Amino acid sequence: MFKKIIVFFVLIFFSLQTFSQEKNKDFYITKGKGFEFHFFDDQYELQIDFRGQFRASYPYDNNPVTFENEKAGLKINRARIKIGGHIYKPYYTFYFEQDIKGMNLLDFRVQIEKYNFLKLRLGQWKVRYSRERVISSGNQQGLDRSIINYAFTLDRQQGVSVFGNLAGNGMANFNYWASAFMGSGRGASSNDDSKLMYMGRLQWNPNNEVLKFSGSDLEGHDKFVSSFAIAATTNTSRYTRFSTSGGGQLAGFEDGEDGQYEIDQFLFETAFKYKGWSWQQEYHYKNIDDKINLTSTSLTGYYFQMGYFLNNTFSKIPKKLEIFGRYASYDPNIDVSNNNEQEYTFGVNWFFHKHKNKLTLEYSYLDFDEFSSVDKSGSRVRLQWDISIF
Repeated sequence: MFKKIIVFFVLIFFSLQTFSQEKNKDFYITKGKGFEFHFFDDQYELQIDFRGQFRASYPYDNNPVTFENEKAGLKINRARIKIGGHIYKPYYTFYFEQDIKGMNLLDFRVQIEKYNFLKLRLGQWKVRYSRERVISSGNQQGLDRSIINYAFTLDRQQGVSVFGNLAGNGMANFNYWASAFMGSGRGASSNDDSKLMYMGRLQWNPNNEVLKFSGSDLEGHDKFVSSFAIAATTNTSRYTRFSTSGGGQLAGFEDGEDGQYEIDQFLFETAFKYKGWSWQQEYHYKNIDDKINLTSTSLTGYYFQMGYFLNNTFSKIPKKLEIFGRYASYDPNIDVSNNNEQEYTFGVNWFFHKHKNKLTLEYSYLDFDEFSSVDKSGSRVRLQWDISIF
């Protein structure tokens, strides 16, 4: 199947390349968000891009529950094809993302974006809940997201959302998202009960400019740009957590039955970029109410992360070099003592071509005490090359 997809797009490319060489105004190609194919006076546009991540790790890669029997690795961490564009009008847009490695459909969404203050989205995508998760893995500052993402992300869901930007004078600039989802995770064909997942996010842009969902101050903002956001969600399902793989369970929770777990979450978030500095921070609270076993568990977690391009202070240091650091803490049950998990991460980025082509070297010290009377801690070193082909 994948080979057929590749052949199809190669044929399209060479066909359109021929048209563009003949200067046919109805067909031409540019480079922007990948290769951009323009049709019929720009009434239609198709964007295609491929992205891969190549990673080496020692003595292990993923965040472990224990540090026993972990192994070093050299692997293709991600391989994606991305297709987007618009149909008839620039504000009728679509986006498709396929995981080539696992052959999973990640995103498939359509939008009506005619008015900046009111937009509509339908399909499957990453819920616009937390900045850390919304930022693409190709636009992250660190090699991976923090340890708290595992417990608090809503990840990809199927549903509908209205959103937009309310721009007033001065500091009166806000973004909002109001969404309803099936609440069963990526790839779910149906809801397991009669209740939907509801999510709301309100983001204040006090500098009258929207801070993009991306890591690192590659733009070198001369003006201080920041954001403050709150978000909340409620859902009833058989799951206690979500990931790219779909619905699943946090440690300590059994496989659920339909509608077993009622989950309520809250988020507070800040971020800014200024003259090579970048900052992002999140605080999460989550309550899991087990309707069958009649128990309630509350979880908390937070992280803060900062990066800086040293060339802004030391001119002899290359402009392409950035340093960053992160601290994260996760409490899987606030009623239990000595079970916290902590992460200390430090790293450097070398941007060959912004986030489209970069090399990241990262060191982490992890202290995982979850459901264990014996402290478990360990160090991890990882190197990754992230590249988009176009």
